[in-house]
Amino acid sequence: MTELWYGRGTRTAEEVQREIDQFWVEWETSEELRKELAGAGIDPGAVPAPERPGAIRVSVRGAGIDPAAVSLIVAFAPAVSEVLVSLWNQVLLPRIRDRYGRDAIRDEKPPEP
Repeated sequence: MTELWYGRGTRTAEEVQREIDQFWVEWETSEELRKELAGAGIDPGAVPAPERPGAIRVSVRGAGIDPAAVSLIVAFAPAVSEVLVSLWNQVLLPRIRDRYGRDAIRDEKPPEP
C-alpha cells in the first residue's frame, strides 16, 4: 500500500476522509469533475466503481497539542495506487486546499519510523 505523509493542518483526518468520500459521489455525477480529471490527464475509467470506496484512506499518527507532532497519512489501494496518487496530488489535495486554505493539510513529509 502506498502512503503519503503530511503535517496535520486545520482539517482532521475525518474531515479529509469526508471530502474524499464526497469526491467519489461527484465522480459519478459531475460533468465538471470529468473535465477536471481529463485536464489532469486522469481517465475516469481508471478507478472502477467497486474499488472507489476505501481506495483512499486517511489516518493519523502521533498525538499532542503541537500540530507538528501529528502526521496525516493518506493511504492508497495497491491495485490502482499510481492513478490514485496522481488523482490525490492533481485534483483532490488542491480542491481541499482551495476550499479550506493552504494550511488545511500541511506539506508532505518523510514517513516516520
